[in-house]
Amino acid sequence: MNLGRKLLTSLLTVILFSLAASLLSMSETYDFGFYIAVYPIYAAPLIFLIGLPLSIVVDFLLNKIRFTNHVPYLIVKLLSYACAGFVGMCIFYLVIGARENIFNLKETFPLTLLGVFAAMIFVLVDLGLEALFKARKKQL
Repeated sequence: MNLGRKLLTSLLTVILFSLAASLLSMSETYDFGFYIAVYPIYAAPLIFLIGLPLSIVVDFLLNKIRFTNHVPYLIVKLLSYACAGFVGMCIFYLVIGARENIFNLKETFPLTLLGVFAAMIFVLVDLGLEALFKARKKQL
C-alpha cells in the first residue's frame, strides 16, 4: 500500500466528486458556482478523515485474500468500496449526532448514495493511479 498514492487519490476524489456532484445538483436557485464552492468544504474532511482510513482497511483486507483472477478481485474491490461508502456515511451520521435519524431512509438515503458515489470515484481513481504508477515504474 502506497500512502502517497492514497493521499493523491483522496485529493483527486475531492475534486472529481465536487465537480460531478455540482453538475448533478445545479438548479435555478443555485448554480454550478455555488455548489463547486460548497461541496469541497463538506467532501474534503469526509474523504480524508473517513474515506481514506476505510480505504486503507479495505485494501489491507483484500490483500489478505488471494485472487487467482483479476475480474473477481475488481468486483470484490468495487463492492467493498461501495460498502465502505455506506459505512462511512453511517459513521458521519453518528459523529454529527444524528443517531435517531440514521434509520430514517427518507433523510439518510440521498446522503448515503453520495457516500457510495464518492467511494466509487475513489476506487476508480485509485485503480487508475495504481496502473499509472506501475506502468511508469516499468519504464524506469
